[in-house]
Amino acid sequence: MSNHLVEPLHQWIFKKNCSFTPRQVGLFYIAQATFSLLVASFFLLQGVWIVLPFTFLELIVLAFALLMYARHATDFEVITLKKGQLEIETSVAGNNQLMVFNSSWVQLSSRLTDKKMIRIGYQGKTVDIGKFLHASLREDFLRELQRYLRLST
Repeated sequence: MSNHLVEPLHQWIFKKNCSFTPRQVGLFYIAQATFSLLVASFFLLQGVWIVLPFTFLELIVLAFALLMYARHATDFEVITLKKGQLEIETSVAGNNQLMVFNSSWVQLSSRLTDKKMIRIGYQGKTVDIGKFLHASLREDFLRELQRYLRLST
């Protein structure tokens, strides 16, 4: 029987709080570019050609900023506790990573790291979690995770 079919004991999903989806960002950029080019075209027809290079510069800078936003709009962390194992799935800028730990051997830091992240130790390696959880809630989450880890073994 595959581990993926095992019913989770508990699962936490942490995501960024973003106002726009990547699709909405693209539609916003198209609308903004259309409006800016219409305004620049009006001034170009009036003989004020210098507006056009600044409009292109504006659209390039806006495209870069919106691209950076869109790349991270769907970032997340999913922490799943199953009988005997802890799974941590992360996605940052479209790069997905799945880490699976034996929950009996996982060590949680008793205090949060310098960046206020929760540190998980396993077989000499460490992983920081809680990036998308508000800093004021991380201590509570750490206690809750410790409680569920004790139940899972």
